[in-house]
Amino acid sequence: MTVYALDSVRSVSVPRIPVGVWFENAINWLRANLGPVFDLIGSIIGVSVETLSELFTEPPAALLTVIAASVVTAGLLRRKWTRLAGVMWAAFLVLYAVELAFGGVALAIQSMPPALFVWAITLFGAEYVYPPLVLAILLLAALVIGSFVVTREPRQRYICIGSVAALLAALVLHFIVGMQIDLITVLLLAGLAWVVAGWRLAVFSLLGFLLIISMDKWTEAMSSLALILVATLIAVVIAVPIGVLAAYSNRVSGVLKPLLDFMQTLPAFVYLIPAIFFFGIGQVPGVIATVIFAMPPGVRLTELGIRQVDKELVEAGEAFGAPELQILRRIQLPLALSTIMAGINQVIMLSLSMVVISGMVGAGGLGNTVYTGIARSDMPLGFEGGIAVVILAIFLDRLTGAITRYSPAARAQRTAAG
Repeated sequence: MTVYALDSVRSVSVPRIPVGVWFENAINWLRANLGPVFDLIGSIIGVSVETLSELFTEPPAALLTVIAASVVTAGLLRRKWTRLAGVMWAAFLVLYAVELAFGGVALAIQSMPPALFVWAITLFGAEYVYPPLVLAILLLAALVIGSFVVTREPRQRYICIGSVAALLAALVLHFIVGMQIDLITVLLLAGLAWVVAGWRLAVFSLLGFLLIISMDKWTEAMSSLALILVATLIAVVIAVPIGVLAAYSNRVSGVLKPLLDFMQTLPAFVYLIPAIFFFGIGQVPGVIATVIFAMPPGVRLTELGIRQVDKELVEAGEAFGAPELQILRRIQLPLALSTIMAGINQVIMLSLSMVVISGMVGAGGLGNTVYTGIARSDMPLGFEGGIAVVILAIFLDRLTGAITRYSPAARAQRTAAG
């Protein structure tokens, strides 16, 4: 019998494949050749997050006025008065560009009688007349006058009255009564919850946000909310068209499925690595990593919603000679809205979880609060940050879930139920 020594058995060596080195080289090549593009993307995202954070924490009067004008504009667009709204917004943007470039609006204000503005400066305790605020007021006034004179629709008039009343109430409460802007923002968010989802979510939002203020976490919570909204908007803008394309093409769907599986199973921390290399430390890599991590459910559920639309309805549209784009806009997307909104809801929830992780790379907000609590073994700090995250999550989840009530399919079901 032959006995072989263990040392005489040769092992089969597996060559090492430097995947990590290849990935690093690819990142360095992209950074070297497309650096200005990434810098531009980072600047846009950074400005967007900062603007939203300012809107939620310290909104200037001009921004509040523009929001009121946007609400009136939404009513006009819903009633097919696109040209009226477009002309007024185009004039506003042109005048704003002239003000930024040459200071033309400021010169025009200086040439006017001081009595037109002294009362407002005295009432609101301002030091000077802010030209963008004047432009925003003119825009709102033009939209309101156009709604009353041109459209003559009662609902549009109610929207105008409500928008102007809410703006005046916010300005009076903050600048005259002296109420802190945090409480005004809480009231606005609770009002939004009441309109969209009902009084139960409004009461929860009011109590939950007041709890966040009492824990002194309002600024961090609004910073996280701004980051979530920017990341969700980018993810939805990318995911919905890709989902529609996958619903129309089985080949595209077959290519996307393994890619989406890979994106969903890859650990969330891994997304931070290339984001840091491209955009450095701060909010921007947090947004980019959040977009990549949260996008797959939006793609999957958009594709599912489009594919679930009854084929007989699509064939009926084709029989009337409607083009594919019109069938998509008028039949498939409205009927798939509930499924698409479920995907957007999942995108928001994943964004919220990723925002907390992004606190490790300096994204700020509640993620930084939770991470600091872990690093310092500070249980009260970490627990308060976690409670604020839960309140935000419930608010966003219930709010987006309630939007599906306004889909055509939901309205048809309510009508059939009597």
